[in-house]
Amino acid sequence: MIRNIRILFDTERVKNVLERVTSGWAEGVELEFVNFSEDVADVYQKLAGNTILICHHKHYSPADLSPRPDRHISVILWENEPGDTPTKFHHDTKVIEILRSTLKDYKVEYAMRQARNMLFLQAQNSLLQERVSQTERELRTLNRIGVALSAEKDIEALLDMILTKSREITSADAGTLYLVETPEGVDEGAPLEQKMLRFAWAQNDSLELDYSTFTMPLTPRSMAGNVALSGETLNVEDVYELPDGVEYGFDSSYDDKSGYRTRSVLTVPMKNHRNEVIGVMQLINRKRDFSIKLGTPQTVEREVLAFDIKNVALAGSLASQAGVALENMRLYEDIRNLFEGFIKASVHAIEQRDPTTSGHSERVAELTVGLAEAVNEIKEGPYGAVSFSREELREIRYAGLLHDFGKIGVREDVLIKAKKLYPGELEAIRARYQVLKKAIDAKYEHEKVRSLLEKTRDETRVIIKKYEGECEERMGELKEFLDFILKCNEPAVLEEGGFEHLQEIAKRAFSDKDLGTIPYLTEEEIERLSIGRGTLSAEEREEIESHVVHSYNFLKRIPWTKELRNVPEFAHSHHEKLDGSGYPQKISAPEIPLPSRMMVIADIFDALTASDRPYKRAVPVEKALQILGYEESDGHIDPDLLKLFIDKKIYMRVIEEE
Repeated sequence: MIRNIRILFDTERVKNVLERVTSGWAEGVELEFVNFSEDVADVYQKLAGNTILICHHKHYSPADLSPRPDRHISVILWENEPGDTPTKFHHDTKVIEILRSTLKDYKVEYAMRQARNMLFLQAQNSLLQERVSQTERELRTLNRIGVALSAEKDIEALLDMILTKSREITSADAGTLYLVETPEGVDEGAPLEQKMLRFAWAQNDSLELDYSTFTMPLTPRSMAGNVALSGETLNVEDVYELPDGVEYGFDSSYDDKSGYRTRSVLTVPMKNHRNEVIGVMQLINRKRDFSIKLGTPQTVEREVLAFDIKNVALAGSLASQAGVALENMRLYEDIRNLFEGFIKASVHAIEQRDPTTSGHSERVAELTVGLAEAVNEIKEGPYGAVSFSREELREIRYAGLLHDFGKIGVREDVLIKAKKLYPGELEAIRARYQVLKKAIDAKYEHEKVRSLLEKTRDETRVIIKKYEGECEERMGELKEFLDFILKCNEPAVLEEGGFEHLQEIAKRAFSDKDLGTIPYLTEEEIERLSIGRGTLSAEEREEIESHVVHSYNFLKRIPWTKELRNVPEFAHSHHEKLDGSGYPQKISAPEIPLPSRMMVIADIFDALTASDRPYKRAVPVEKALQILGYEESDGHIDPDLLKLFIDKKIYMRVIEEE
């Protein structure tokens, strides 16, 4: 039925007919005489709402009705007069024409009924079009929500989005999400009755919520538990007036404590793609106006409605999408945890080759992520516009964890080399010097015996004393040489004159007809002991530095997701320096990724402050920061990042852990 029909007419003689015809109409009718001769435009402006216009054909102008109101019917009166050339309007679906020369009442009455029926059809058509449009809007909204839910990878953001969108689409004042959890010791495939419901998320537009998550038994005595076990939607008009005999109840403790008044509640199961209930969504107090705050019981009484069939359908559809999104999120989390476990296990396996560096990769990752988070907080300076997303921070973390993975391609004896000589080489020198001692001693003993056989007693006494002095001198010389070799073997910088002294030792040798010539030092040993700084030769250092290339080549073989595709490049550049003097690519500032610049600082700091290693002692934090300052002065590391590292005390993230 349509309401409030307005009839405009310009011919007085039809007024009586109109009054009689419309007297039985239930819609409510308003009759109004209009004068086209005064202001045609004003007449046409009155054509709004459900309007019927009855006018003489001389007054009717379709052009003046553009754009014409949708809910309008024109009844045109035609009277044949001399000189008239009728213009037919029968092509217009909103025009009814009376074409007879004599205007009869029954014709007007018929035209009016026809006009009324046409208005009704127009109203029905408008209503249907509005419903179709509303359905299309709701489908588009559900589609957008579905896309958004599928894209969200953070569990808390996902839960918040599910509840927010569900409340918006049903005009609910509040809501709660429960997730099904398997208690420790219970198999994942166990029946729902053996599991728990976790109160995971809550929203309330009318109250400030202060809540924490908790678990509760999954039983049919609560509405959420009942829906989880049955898998069926539960729609309660008023929780304080539950039907007799229902298994579930309502816990009013929150209402009693907060002063809130719960009334209508819609509880919907969330299911995964296997149709298993994985959670429950509870929507509370559907409102006439979503913007209204339910601050008083009177407001609740006036504004809160029961959830209707449409709400149930929309909430059910959204709950289905939410269930699949939650399941996908859990699968994503499981895959990510599995991958992170693999990464940590791999890093642990690599670090076992050099136990003294244990934990280095995790500390570098922690420091680098901490520096990235500090960059997110600043709003000015060269990095004021830089912001790392959650996925980008994860990408940086993975690069930090895996930056030294390529050490698997470095020989272990080079990797853990603590002295300039390898342990076997030092033992060979020690053994050689023991042989030299015995050989020298044997030589002098042999000479003593010969003198006893060939010389007089007095001559022998003098010769033996001479040989003993020479032997002692040679033994002292051997000890001094070996002590100096041991000193040169340390990773400290070779002292002044040390190289010459080594060359002097190298010129010495012991010759014996049985043993042959025994050199005090071989050329290879001289080369190792002559290393000016550290413990590595140029070839060994090149092999150590090759771990960066090995890391890159290994990481490039992993099929990273789009969000993590830069992990290989970040790890590849963690030994580059701003002035181009780093390795292996020798790229300079513009080409070094920002995360790699941060990792350089983290890597140097941890290498300096980590617990004592065989080839170096740990330095205090203050000394490490001072050394980083030298690196910055030399143009090697980013000054702005170093300042942030120091000002924000990022280094304390690993110092506190230790």
